[in-house]
Formats: sequence, C-alpha cells, structure tokens
Amino acid sequence: MTTAQLAKRERNSKWFWVCLICSFFAMDFTIAAIAISMAAGDPSFRSIPGYGERAVAWDVRRQRKEDSQKLGWKLEIQRVEPGRNAIDVTILDADNEPVTGCAGSLRLFHYTRVADQYQCELHEIEAGHYRAKIDVSKLGRWHLEMEIHATGDRHYWDDLTLNWFELPEKNTGIAE
Repeated sequence: MTTAQLAKRERNSKWFWVCLICSFFAMDFTIAAIAISMAAGDPSFRSIPGYGERAVAWDVRRQRKEDSQKLGWKLEIQRVEPGRNAIDVTILDADNEPVTGCAGSLRLFHYTRVADQYQCELHEIEAGHYRAKIDVSKLGRWHLEMEIHATGDRHYWDDLTLNWFELPEKNTGIAE
C-alpha cells in the first residue's frame, strides 16, 4: 500500500471512530432530554406545595393538633358511594353526642398528584354528619387537612393520611 492509501484509510478510520463516539453522546443526550421532559411534564414528580412552610412551623401545627385532641372529638371519615364524589365526616364529642353547628373546610390531595390540591367546605347534612362535595374516586393515599370551627370557640384541626383502597370502603379509627 502506498502512503497516500494508508493516509486515506487512517482518515476514514478516524472519522468512523469520532462519528461512533459522537453518536453515543447524541443518544445519551437524547435519552436524558426525553427523561427530563417526561419528568417535568408529569404532575406526579412535584414537591408538596407549602411543605417548607409547614416544616418550619411544625411546632405551631403540633400545638394545634394537641389542642384539637383535648376536645375529645371522635371523627369518622368515609367516601360517599357510588360515585365517590363527596366525603362524609361524622363528628362525636367526648360523650358520644353529635357535634352540631360546625363550619369547616378540607384541603386534600392524592399523593400521586400533589400538584393537584383541592379545597372544599363542609356542610352539615344532619346532626353531627357533615359532607364535602369533592371528587375522591382515585384509589390510594390521600393527604387531608381539615379545619372545623364550632360554637363556643371550639376549633378542631388535623392533618392525616387516608388510605383509600378498594377494601375496606370505610376509614375507621381516624383522628380519635
């Protein structure tokens, strides 16, 4: 082989290896760009809104929860069937009597979609039974933060996790 042919072979070989390595880099960047765009566009990859403020004020939240527990109220929370488009809250006092005349609000989100936070008002439907109209048809874990105001300067506040899977349909023993 002549030196011109060897030089041409070496140039072709150099271009082949440079292009091969660059194509691996291009594939890597393409996969990374797709992964980042999927993560940024998916609402399940979000941080919990207000988590930092809640973490800083944890002592205030803890005190509110302890003050609420001193009331001795027992709450039962369940979804309204069949459409699961509402939440029923039953409130009994320390003497197992219904707590009436309350006004309250719920804030909740599903843990797979923390960016989608919902807020609704509780309305009394009968003595000690309250309903909030909200779509809770998605199964799984929900974070619920409730604030209830009753007559006589009685305030109840709690945040809890609801495990709503297909069975059982009723959440019992919550916030007792």
